[in-house]
Amino acid sequence: MTRSLLLIPVLLVSCLPRLSSKGELQFEEKFFKTTTEIRDVQQEEFDYLEELKKEKIKDYQELETVARESFTPLVTIFERKCFDCHDSTRKLPLYGRVLPRINPVKKHQVEGLRALDMKNIYPFETTEGEVSQLALLKAIKSATLDKSMPLKSYILVYPFRRISKKDKVKILNWVEPLIEEHERLREKYRPLAEAQSIEQRVSRLFFNKCLRCHGNGNRRGGFGGMEDLQKLAGQTRYINKENPEESFLYKISKSGEMPTDPRERLTQQELDLLSEWLHTLSQQ
Repeated sequence: MTRSLLLIPVLLVSCLPRLSSKGELQFEEKFFKTTTEIRDVQQEEFDYLEELKKEKIKDYQELETVARESFTPLVTIFERKCFDCHDSTRKLPLYGRVLPRINPVKKHQVEGLRALDMKNIYPFETTEGEVSQLALLKAIKSATLDKSMPLKSYILVYPFRRISKKDKVKILNWVEPLIEEHERLREKYRPLAEAQSIEQRVSRLFFNKCLRCHGNGNRRGGFGGMEDLQKLAGQTRYINKENPEESFLYKISKSGEMPTDPRERLTQQELDLLSEWLHTLSQQ
């Protein structure tokens, strides 16, 4: 028994780093092997993500080329029926430039460009800031299917500029493959998104689903500023830090009231991400 007790200090000492003749700490080979393996795995993960970033740039450049080239059959349709309100290089007729502050024609153009500017065909822009290309493509699809564009007031003045059945087919034949390709690429590059912080992932969610109406200067329904997470987190009207699931932002998303387009409602995975972010706010 005494001999066994004497061996304990010896075993403990053998587990500690040893000083070399130069006074440097010497660790066990196993320790070095473990840390080296960890570093190798981390480096491999870093290299993989870096290569994925390069591949992503290339894929989206190719998508941009395809979008521009495939738009050619639609030029006439959009020039006659959409560009008056959705092309910032288009000059309004004289009656649209008189008294611009109260002129309804000017107002329609300002609102149209705030939502979508097609001056470069693709990628799209807005006068208020950057918005997800996928979100804008889906907005075009929804407006085409729902016949919400051009505006009814515009059609009353220009009845021959409504979207015909042939126009509808051409627009959908252009926009739907682009939406599918965007969604395919989003899935392909999901590892890049998952490597981001929760704040970055929530920002991306809002960017894709919310900012077209509630960010970058847009305040539909009196609610905007979703591009600034810090300010949004301080809005007690929409965020309940004490009871995250009772947050108006979460409840209105879970109910399907927002986004208003049922095709754009948040998935369960997106709702889980939103809930996770709200819970992190409650811990701050």
